[in-house]
Amino acid sequence: MAAGDYPLLTAKQKYCQAFCTAEEIEVAENIRRFVDREVMPHRHDLEGGWHRDEKLALATLHRLYARCVELQLTQANLPKEYGGLGLGPVVRQMVNEELSRADIGLATMVGKIHWVVSLMVAAKRDDLLREFAPRITGGEVWTACVAITEPAGGANLEDPALEGRTIRTVARRDGDSYVIKGHKIWPGPAGALERFRSEHMKGHLGYWTVATTDPALGEEGIGVFYVPADAEGLSFSRPYEKMGFVWSDENVDIWYDNVRIPEKYRIDTQPGEGARLVRGYIIGLGRLAGAARLTGLSQAVLEIVLDYTKNRSIAGTPVRERSMFAGMIAEMFRAIELSRQYYLATTWMVTHPEIYGPPWSPQMVARFSAARSFAADTAELVTNRAMELMGSYGYAYEFHVEKYMRDFKIVKMWLGGAQRDRLDIAQGLYGPFKWAGMEEWVRAQGLLPGASG
Repeated sequence: MAAGDYPLLTAKQKYCQAFCTAEEIEVAENIRRFVDREVMPHRHDLEGGWHRDEKLALATLHRLYARCVELQLTQANLPKEYGGLGLGPVVRQMVNEELSRADIGLATMVGKIHWVVSLMVAAKRDDLLREFAPRITGGEVWTACVAITEPAGGANLEDPALEGRTIRTVARRDGDSYVIKGHKIWPGPAGALERFRSEHMKGHLGYWTVATTDPALGEEGIGVFYVPADAEGLSFSRPYEKMGFVWSDENVDIWYDNVRIPEKYRIDTQPGEGARLVRGYIIGLGRLAGAARLTGLSQAVLEIVLDYTKNRSIAGTPVRERSMFAGMIAEMFRAIELSRQYYLATTWMVTHPEIYGPPWSPQMVARFSAARSFAADTAELVTNRAMELMGSYGYAYEFHVEKYMRDFKIVKMWLGGAQRDRLDIAQGLYGPFKWAGMEEWVRAQGLLPGASG
């Protein structure tokens, strides 16, 4: 699709200057040009083609990710004093949206660096920013991972009512170190070091891991700990085979077998800060980034549909000029536009905590959740409508829509999922609530303060 064919879908039209500047919109335009020129032609290669050629997939992923690093996209939110671009949250979401037009997995890989930087910035860890900045800005290509979920419960950690008491990855203080023991599942990109070393990639920075010093302490025990990728005692399963994000976000089990890290690698340093980082910056802003990515994916599908229905006809008239099909296309655009303007408005609110509250407040988490859940429903609507409008062409691998459909679903489910989104929206409206029987369960598990080892 030529950029000027549909003015409403261009960066100058779709990004409202109530939330961003003309210079920031120019950044988005430059990313779109890169995506159309260098990423779109290799969308199928990112999965290794129909037969899932692993060698082709990883070579393509590493090469395109390296180009994103070369274009400084991974540096977007690293402050200027550490050599980064120091761009605002809106630009970070533009990066997410524009890259997701081509591949939401590639956008997520770029976003992992944004994610870990935001944690260190929020915790005011200038020492760690100075430590990691040379690898982020030095021209070498590194990836990173945030490890959250545990096997015992998919959305337990995202549930504020549980207060972190279900976390079983424990970081025990030992002198000037922490010793971590536990089991994480589904983090990505994660795995054996050789998976991240190639002609185009230097390696893996490591794992920003959510753990507890003592489950009985509830939120006061929650911390975020940096674990180097080559730490002794760290081991991994083989990557899970999935319907989407096949290579771009390889998910594994991680076992922490008495992994020892220096005290300085605990990211949070103030009482209760770990819980705030998890709630606001891992879960909340993670959902907001997901909203931008899902919006970009949805626009890509709309662009395919617009071209397809222009070039297919019914009784000599293009399909998109028949009223029933025009109405379906309009519904797709309406949902995408609302999704974008809402996530942009929410992103702008993040920059004004004095008005709207900090990212971990129930009100802001409600907005993050509304943005992600609406964008996910939009992606579901748009990919389904595309299938209906394109018939067998939409269902066929060659025409890309089926991959967009496979990819969007996990972004709807991660970080708590669609139902958790709605619970968090409700709690932002009328306050937190506990599960019935919660106190009895805590008592039965021996999770009262001072009850565990």
